[in-house]
Amino acid sequence: MCSAGFVGPGRQVPEYGITVAQRRGLDLTRHRSRLVTPILVRRADLVIVMDPIQARDLRRAFPFAAKRVIVAADLDPLAGPRDIADPWLQPLAAFEASYERLDRCAATLAKII
Repeated sequence: MCSAGFVGPGRQVPEYGITVAQRRGLDLTRHRSRLVTPILVRRADLVIVMDPIQARDLRRAFPFAAKRVIVAADLDPLAGPRDIADPWLQPLAAFEASYERLDRCAATLAKII
């Protein structure tokens, strides 16, 4: 499993993100952003994105992986928008809400696979 995106490279996780992750047993203190590359996408069995715009952009940039791209929020068992808000530069509550939603999505994915 790896993480990559369209913004970066080298961004640290914001302090609130580290705090909320630690509450979930994850240590993100050393994590840094990196840019998505064709090699990373080719190696991925599944590419999970945060919103439909990212899905569209990935499918356009890497058409060979189009069928492996899914929007995380589509796995959320609770109704809500098709994007998971980026809490960057937001208060602690925004990180808690995003991580909570991602937890639900991950739990659904775990049941499927």
